[in-house]
Amino acid sequence: MQDNNYLDLFFDETKEYVEILNNGILTLENNPDDKETIDAVFRAAHSLKGMAATMGFENLTELTHKMENMLDRVRDGKLSVTTGFIDLLLQGLDNIQFLVEKIRENEGEEPAGIDMEGFIEEISNFTSDQKSAKKEDNSESGSAGLSAEEKSDLLKKKKEKERVYQLSVEVDDADFISVRAFMVIKKIEEMGTFFKSEPSRDEIENSQFEGNKINIYFLSWLPSEEVKVEIEDISNIKIMNINELESSELESVQEEKKESLHAEHKVNSFQSSSTVRVDISKLDKLMNMVGELLINKTRLQSLDIERGKFTEIIPQLDRVTMELHHIVMQIRMVPVGVMFSRFPRMIRDLSQKMGKEINFVMEGQETELDRSIIDELSDPLTHLLRNAIDHGIETPEERKQKGKTEEGKIELKAYQKGSEIMIEVKDDGAGIDADKIGKKAVERGIVSEEELEQMDKRDILDFVFHPGFSTAEEVTDVSGRGVGMDIVRNVVKKLDGQISIDSEFGEGSNFVISLPLTLAITQALMVNITDDIFAIPLNSVSETLMINEENIKKVRGKDVIVLRDNTIPLVSADKILGNENSSYVSDSKDLSVVILKSGDRRIGLIVDELLNQQEIVIKSLGSYLQDTEYISGATIIGDGDVALIIDVRDIVA
Repeated sequence: MQDNNYLDLFFDETKEYVEILNNGILTLENNPDDKETIDAVFRAAHSLKGMAATMGFENLTELTHKMENMLDRVRDGKLSVTTGFIDLLLQGLDNIQFLVEKIRENEGEEPAGIDMEGFIEEISNFTSDQKSAKKEDNSESGSAGLSAEEKSDLLKKKKEKERVYQLSVEVDDADFISVRAFMVIKKIEEMGTFFKSEPSRDEIENSQFEGNKINIYFLSWLPSEEVKVEIEDISNIKIMNINELESSELESVQEEKKESLHAEHKVNSFQSSSTVRVDISKLDKLMNMVGELLINKTRLQSLDIERGKFTEIIPQLDRVTMELHHIVMQIRMVPVGVMFSRFPRMIRDLSQKMGKEINFVMEGQETELDRSIIDELSDPLTHLLRNAIDHGIETPEERKQKGKTEEGKIELKAYQKGSEIMIEVKDDGAGIDADKIGKKAVERGIVSEEELEQMDKRDILDFVFHPGFSTAEEVTDVSGRGVGMDIVRNVVKKLDGQISIDSEFGEGSNFVISLPLTLAITQALMVNITDDIFAIPLNSVSETLMINEENIKKVRGKDVIVLRDNTIPLVSADKILGNENSSYVSDSKDLSVVILKSGDRRIGLIVDELLNQQEIVIKSLGSYLQDTEYISGATIIGDGDVALIIDVRDIVA
């Protein structure tokens, strides 16, 4: 068994290098001439090979070595970036992840019986085929055989009135191919400046190339007719093609290169930095300790001691604990891009499998979330994206018939809105038929016809999250079994978040997830309900107000108030928490109301008394009480008592 410390480091760094490879390969598919991406991917493969070799993992070392060689040939311009090349690299990446997982399962030892020779041979065959194909293509390649850097060098070397030529020749003398080819190069140097040849000048001089076709790039003041005459004077040389490359052709590629270097999705290589790796469990423990410190600070403040030293220390303690809390929170925050980076590959594979054209756009990868939330959120987003591909985006033929572009669009966005993080999964596909959803809900007995008629579109669409609910005509291996959307909602709810749907049939759907910045510590409004203290998360509070019983109106038998032309339902906190006989009777005739918000919904919660606002440490109720209705957790208040935290989602629902 390998040393655990080294093994943990190997797994952590392998995960990061695999992520760079995955992002880089996908970026390379769209920008095959992006040298910065090619270099970053090559360095990641090289580093991965070095780590595997150091740990003694032979299969992994051989596999990464072959992939490194492929990428090195791309860097040297000897291999073209084609769809087949990208597919092979991604297959290699899958094999790397498979091997790493097997090593993890085998407690640090590379298991026997895993044969990668077939795939390695496939890489070798592909490289050979590409090499032959490239030689065949060179005769009519124009400027395609030049990299962006080489085109830039040509422009720099080109003097005024000098011309850039690409010459393709064929040698008819089988016994003296290298000699004839070298004579052509010498003749070119008499007419101007030799720049590049394929095969290279060294290969020609050392007779280390196959075939009889030579492709040469050079500069000369002579017109093409004179160049042609001079070359044809060499015996056994046949001119296949001679092109004069325009400066505009070389410059346009330079502009494309500049744009690609500033593309939105860049691949970052590892650079030295003043950071360290910390186990997430240690951060959890640190967060718990900060929570205990905040609780004890609150208890000290509640003592209400008015002695000199005490009144001086408390503000300082408050400042230090707040700063400590802020730093710990910052340490735990991770950009959502860490999670988003795995989705482009999934979208690519699924779209190819299902024959759909998809433009996948990601925004807001720099938005930060608590690490514990990010770890839990990956599966729900995966399910939403898979649904968008399968149920949302239509086939190119269907989209064309509907007057849409053949390429569908899926957007994954993250942004901060107040004290919440919003994540959207949006597509411009078929959308959701609310009428069909409603009929299915009635058929399954989830709702009656009468109730359905009184429901708005948003509530009907929410049936999608009901366990086992599906309107798919057929079941695929991607989706359609009615399993998953209820799990998505449950996971989001577990993270103290909400999910909503907005969809127009035939135009597309938008799933919006709202999440708290952290699960551990939050600001809360403390209220009194039947002589017990409860906490309401402040990010769910729209406003507080005092109303008179005379302001309460009746709509369809329900109590409501009208606030700035908006009708807001009223509920009694005392009643929903168990006191069925509760009423709004008040000696002062004034009622304390907290306007709660959940998504775009509002509801007025009547409480006995509004107390104060304070920072609370959220504690779980444990597995036995975790499904308690209307309660999401608990906290310890200043006098040491426990205050329950109200679940606003349940009340609004």
